Amino acid sequence: MNSELKNEEFVLSTRPSDQNEIKSAWKLQPCSMPTITNDNEFILKTLFVSVDPYLSSGLKKSALGGDINPIGSVQISGLIGRVIESKNSNIPVDTIVTGRMEWKRYILANGTEPRFRIVQKSTEKNTIYDKIGFSTVIGVLGMPSQTAYYGILSVANTQPSDVLVISGAAGAVGTIAGQIAKKIRGAQKVIGIAGGEKKCDYIVNELGFDAAINYKEYNTKDKMINRLKELAPEGITQYFDNTGGFVTDAVFDIIKKHGKIIICGQISTYNNSEDDPSKINIYPNYLAKTIYRGLSILGFVCGDFIHRNEEEFFKDMPIWLDQGTIKFQETFVDGFENLPRAYEMLFTGENIGKVVVRV
Repeated sequence: MNSELKNEEFVLSTRPSDQNEIKSAWKLQPCSMPTITNDNEFILKTLFVSVDPYLSSGLKKSALGGDINPIGSVQISGLIGRVIESKNSNIPVDTIVTGRMEWKRYILANGTEPRFRIVQKSTEKNTIYDKIGFSTVIGVLGMPSQTAYYGILSVANTQPSDVLVISGAAGAVGTIAGQIAKKIRGAQKVIGIAGGEKKCDYIVNELGFDAAINYKEYNTKDKMINRLKELAPEGITQYFDNTGGFVTDAVFDIIKKHGKIIICGQISTYNNSEDDPSKINIYPNYLAKTIYRGLSILGFVCGDFIHRNEEEFFKDMPIWLDQGTIKFQETFVDGFENLPRAYEMLFTGENIGKVVVRV
């Protein structure tokens, strides 16, 4: 290995109290270059890093629950790397791999990391990744798209008779969920809720949603209810929730009897503290509203379905992409040092589709 290579890592340095402090949560610091000591090990050069809203659960005690990352620990998320040195006969130099690994420029791995997968060996040519780029491994061919895929096809089980509303519709999950519901399952109507006219135009004119609502314009529960009634006078049968907040409160009031509410994300609450119950955005009357209307509230994570990926997701999605049935967009942030800034974008709404840090 080149002795002049320098390694860096991001460690959790403070627990942000609100959205304005997100960027300061991590500190970039130098670290040692990895060294192979066992025959099954290899060294990766990081190519692309995924930032996703769920990372909030590790920053502080939050409404998401889960384990909290210790101060000083290296952040972990999905990433893509190229093998630059190897003693693992199954993973030679120039193999492209993915997995949940540490935010470092150079990483020591052995193939047992969470969600580890060989993406492409150096001898493989003309794969889907040669056409649409390796960045898609953590996007439209990765966890966000898998979430949309199983959320619509298995959890919601959307049918041609359904009228579906999707919040966070211009994000990495929402863009794919809406297309699968409309183009694959043939839903009667798909309405996306997004922030800004640019995003609304994109999901309707480029992705094929039937309609879109700009939540920045229809910015109260009552305004949202009235607009939803205008766009779906026949009534809403399914709601795919990525955001929570007043949008979800509105849908709960008008969704039809026996409707399905699919809880995929609650990004509006992720920077709230569990130590301040007034900010968690919990509405106790949600449960009361389910009784006489027989509503189903279904929460899920894509990890519940990854054992089905080879037979289902990786069989279907590459074909849909190759045929142009499913379209996608990525928002790139260049530079390893800009990882915190990229994460912040998820909460400021600057992205369309998947946010990818290009190292």
